[in-house]
Amino acid sequence: MKHLFILISFMGLLTFSSLSAQNNNESAQTSNQTEQVVASPDSDAATTSSTGENSNFFGRLIDAVVGFIVGMLILLTPIAMIFHMLYVNMETRKLKKPVAVDYFIAQRTKRGLPEEMTEEEVERGFQLIDEAYNQLTVIETDEEGNEVHKPKKMRELLRVKKKVNEVGKLMPTNEELLERYNDYRDFLYDYLRRSFFASWKLIIIASIAMALISYLTWESEAVIRSIFLTIFWFSPVMIYYLSGSMPQYMIDKKNARGGGGGWFSNMLIGIGVATLFSGQTVVTKTTWSDGSTTTDTDNSSHIIALLLGLMILAFIAFTIIFWAVINYLRNYVFYF
Repeated sequence: MKHLFILISFMGLLTFSSLSAQNNNESAQTSNQTEQVVASPDSDAATTSSTGENSNFFGRLIDAVVGFIVGMLILLTPIAMIFHMLYVNMETRKLKKPVAVDYFIAQRTKRGLPEEMTEEEVERGFQLIDEAYNQLTVIETDEEGNEVHKPKKMRELLRVKKKVNEVGKLMPTNEELLERYNDYRDFLYDYLRRSFFASWKLIIIASIAMALISYLTWESEAVIRSIFLTIFWFSPVMIYYLSGSMPQYMIDKKNARGGGGGWFSNMLIGIGVATLFSGQTVVTKTTWSDGSTTTDTDNSSHIIALLLGLMILAFIAFTIIFWAVINYLRNYVFYF
């Protein structure tokens, strides 16, 4: 359901955008028709003009409502993405620290429960641990012949996490159960901990571009507004960095296949940098009839290559928000 909701949100943003553009075109056509009717010398021109004005008013009202909805979606979508990514990262970091028995004893005392678990609770806790283990479908055999289960997809890890959280709700004080509980938390952290696995080069290029834009749009008379705009320009870089944090198990699979982080954007940046230095100096040597020679040097291709390379790099820098959305869907929603 979470995946479906996110897809509907993105499709809604695109749909409202197209509706807004369509309504703007229809409004413009209605306005032109109204002007033509007003200019008509017919006796019904006043009535027709009034009808056209009413239609134009409702058209503008629809445009305003659609524009407001689109604006809110454009504003709230990246904010929701940031909060979702921060929440996922914080929840993963909680798994890093083992839980001591004193914590669960304090929780039990606070709720009026005995410090020691009942036999039924202990049995239920071990049952949940076994269920968590069985969620892992990849089976490997170690050197000693023991079967080792490993996760294949994110949904398996999420099922394991759900079972482990149920064990935590039992507030285990049994020594063996608590040890197994902390072992599984450590197991989950090893596979779910995130590291940046995207293009640092794109971050550098985009940061330079955004810093330049911020400098050009800075107004000393409106410092607060300029600071807000600077944050706005740099927000795609921050979103890209957060969205580029990939779970460790996905990084391991990509490294096994030989795929690097952000390889496509790195390739595009490489093309842009290569274009910068693709200019050639053309030397023309002319021999005159008296035997003298002159040499002309043309460096214009260097200027063309420089401008073209900068244009390519600038275009790549502004695609960072596109890659941020792709990374978000890949690393936080669908895990592909």
